[in-house]
Amino acid sequence: MRIVYKNRHVVIIDKPAGMPAQSDPTGDSDAMTETERALREAKEPASLWLVHRLDRPVRGLMVFARSKSAAAEISRIITEGGFDKRYLAVCRGCADGGLYRDFLYKDAKQNKAFVVDRKRAGVKEAELYAFPVSYTEKAGKGMTLLSVKLITGRFHQIRVQLASRKTPLIGDKKYGDTDKDSRFPALISARISFTLFGSDISVSLPMPKDEYPWGFFEVNENELFE
Repeated sequence: MRIVYKNRHVVIIDKPAGMPAQSDPTGDSDAMTETERALREAKEPASLWLVHRLDRPVRGLMVFARSKSAAAEISRIITEGGFDKRYLAVCRGCADGGLYRDFLYKDAKQNKAFVVDRKRAGVKEAELYAFPVSYTEKAGKGMTLLSVKLITGRFHQIRVQLASRKTPLIGDKKYGDTDKDSRFPALISARISFTLFGSDISVSLPMPKDEYPWGFFEVNENELFE
């Protein structure tokens, strides 16, 4: 866990893949607890409020509020669509760009989401924009680097919407990929932008070019979130 930005209202961290966002029944080290510990060690106020989540297997940016008022304001911003979240993803095959719109059903017993064909109880509409950045072939297998803008924030949304189009994330075994070289899905919460109490906040992570499968792509970082 690494703190990448903080002010008196928020703390933004880079959460490692495999770490839960907050404490859970496993008892494993979690992002919220580790962030509070880091703040105490820095002799700063350490109370935090969870305002959004990031799947345990997914690495990247998470925002914690440092007061009830900040948490309430961020929740309002998220509800009104002012919380801009961008992801980087590497998926199997040649992915199409554009608007992905699906109905998703979460199966709590399987801890998994499914694309279904109609609205019914427990089904929510999901939307995202996918922007193909680069395509490559390695060992006869095609891969697409995507920049993804979330419109809605559903359970496993990016993972299931890509898998339903037969382009699962590299390493996402829950959703059908069989890559043995990836421990976690190739998905990073790479940029978060919003305006809080009159201050513009925008934080980005660089693409980890020295890691698999990200190292297969040579791209201009400035083009990732256009």
